[in-house]
Amino acid sequence: MRGVLMLVCLLPAIAFAQDNAESEVQLVVKPVLCVTDNRNPSCELSFVVTWESVTRDYYCVFNDFDEAPLRCWEEASSGRATDERNVENSFAFWMTGDDLESRLAEVAVEVLRLDSEDRRRRRRTRHVWDIN
Repeated sequence: MRGVLMLVCLLPAIAFAQDNAESEVQLVVKPVLCVTDNRNPSCELSFVVTWESVTRDYYCVFNDFDEAPLRCWEEASSGRATDERNVENSFAFWMTGDDLESRLAEVAVEVLRLDSEDRRRRRRTRHVWDIN
């Protein structure tokens, strides 16, 4: 199971959105998974957000943390931004056009919490000479 989680961490999330035949936007975010436990309740991550569109236009990338956009581009058909965060809860990155309201594409970043309580740690260790 642990190998599967590590594999999922390496896979990027890709979101496609299509309002009409000409305006397709692709949004890619890496990484998309934060694995925490009781000892480390958050992840310090550096996100790479890339996007591509078939049309040149005004685009902005937002996230759930800030009201202001992470970055905007004028007359662009692709772009890249980075965002360093201490993540404790799941959130999303999304793309907008010039209206800044409608989401053209969205990618969720998930936080997975693992229980670090292992039964072997809770069990009392006994030595061979222990009579209790």
